[in-house]
Amino acid sequence: MILTPFFFNSANGELVTGALSLDRLGAKGMFIGMITGFIAGELYRFFVQRDWTIKMPDGVPPAVAKSFAALIPAVLTLSIFLVINIVVQFFFNTNLHDVVYTVIQKPLVGLGSGIIPTLIALFFVQVLWFFGLHGQIIVNSVMDPIWNTLMLENLDAYKAGSPLPHIITKPFMEVFTVGMGGSGMTLAVVIALAFLMKSKQSKEIGRLALGPGIFNVNEPVLFGMPIVLNATILIPWILAPLIVTTLNYFVMAAGIVPAPTGVSVPWTVPIIINGILATNSWLGGALQVVDFFIVLIIWYPFLKLVDRTNIARESEAAIK
Repeated sequence: MILTPFFFNSANGELVTGALSLDRLGAKGMFIGMITGFIAGELYRFFVQRDWTIKMPDGVPPAVAKSFAALIPAVLTLSIFLVINIVVQFFFNTNLHDVVYTVIQKPLVGLGSGIIPTLIALFFVQVLWFFGLHGQIIVNSVMDPIWNTLMLENLDAYKAGSPLPHIITKPFMEVFTVGMGGSGMTLAVVIALAFLMKSKQSKEIGRLALGPGIFNVNEPVLFGMPIVLNATILIPWILAPLIVTTLNYFVMAAGIVPAPTGVSVPWTVPIIINGILATNSWLGGALQVVDFFIVLIIWYPFLKLVDRTNIARESEAAIK
């Protein structure tokens, strides 16, 4: 709040003072909010670890003592940001919100909204998962601030009745990838294992993973099939999400299916329902059905190969 200017230009260009523009608390202020929070925490820790605190006598209640101990670190931390704000406003005639947005946030958001960087990020998600690392957490720790900013910009435009500025947003990545059975869009894989394969192992894994898979939890199939470190299915594991994401992007870019409105849909909402909620249209759910069958077609030959291997092993075990 210290760094946030309490003035803005209205729709007709008039300067409004003594008021807070809400967009600085939303998409436009997201990056400076994160940067400020990180630096403020580090400054506070720095002062506390150097014991720059007020020490009360032993008889003072702990709650009161802690309040006084926090006083000096808090005042010093806030004072530093106040000085920075004064310097930026009076010597450079701007504010840190606009500086961070122009220099850092806007270029990163522009990069993150493109299909090529998105496919690169998705590729690394799949590769990391293949080696047993949680690709979503690792990659999203970098991409989430960008995708969330794009989401909020879409939401602002949707509420204003304006055209949605972005296709790729956090809901796009959640609903049309993770929201189809978990990382790698594995609901189609689980259903194929449960109902289209012949080996006992494939059927049991598919049926055990089906319940969690409906709610986009796919660890049972990731480690039960397994998908992790299974070179046989590496190609569909990486290829299917890339193909489907590319298709979804161009279908939405062509206006056939509306882009996500910016509403944040919980990642555990099942397929079709989450597509409808994210796009505010039944076409979002219909697109997921098409995606489902594309994933199934890509995976099916490789699943049959795994299934034949499982049948051979089960036959050998039965003979012994």
